[in-house]
Amino acid sequence: MYFYEVFGKCDLEVVVDEFLKLAVDSPDINVTEEVFRGAIKILNEMEPEKSDTEILCIEKIQESGWIDDNVYLLDTTDQKTYAIEASSWANILGCRVDEKSLSDYGNEKFTTLILWEITWFGYDEKTIQDRLKSLFEDENV
Repeated sequence: MYFYEVFGKCDLEVVVDEFLKLAVDSPDINVTEEVFRGAIKILNEMEPEKSDTEILCIEKIQESGWIDDNVYLLDTTDQKTYAIEASSWANILGCRVDEKSLSDYGNEKFTTLILWEITWFGYDEKTIQDRLKSLFEDENV
């Protein structure tokens, strides 16, 4: 199954609610909700770039009382894992999903965690690319 299929099956109101729970420290939760809904609209209108070699995975990590959900992309051609924050959204939509991760988290939570990662630097791809460019420029100063 591809991520765009999981995304399409979701109750997006549940996804928005779950996302806002993650964004609890947001300075203006109403603005966060508005821009997140805008990101969902962009994703709904986007054409997925299908890949059968890239798999979206999520696994729970527990270390000394600390628990986190590790979201990553597994490239089956080289068996390497990659962060997805800077990936194109069309690429993410077209990735296959890890069936175990999907079973463990369910459609809405899985989707929420993927969207949380891909919107880490912004709620549209231009903003994300501008922020990443700025980060790289700051590192080179």
